Amino acid sequence: MAKWQFTKGLHDIGNGCWAWLQPNGGWGWSNAGLITDGEASLLVDTLFDLKLTGEMSDGMRQSVPQAASIGVLVNTHANGDHTFGK
Repeated sequence: MAKWQFTKGLHDIGNGCWAWLQPNGGWGWSNAGLITDGEASLLVDTLFDLKLTGEMSDGMRQSVPQAASIGVLVNTHANGDHTFGK
């Protein structure tokens, strides 16, 4: 099994799936996901605030062309660290 580094930023986890990680993972530092298929894209969770979500969006757009226009957003639950950055 591959060892994944827990470093801040976008990580390609394969098959059109990406993880945006925010170490240290403490309170308010959630992670998010991007799923792509062809030109379609789905974002899994926003982050704790607009600044963090903007940084994530910029990083995703720089690395993944489909992130230029997110077609669907899925918030996994209503806690602020997953929804306040919408």
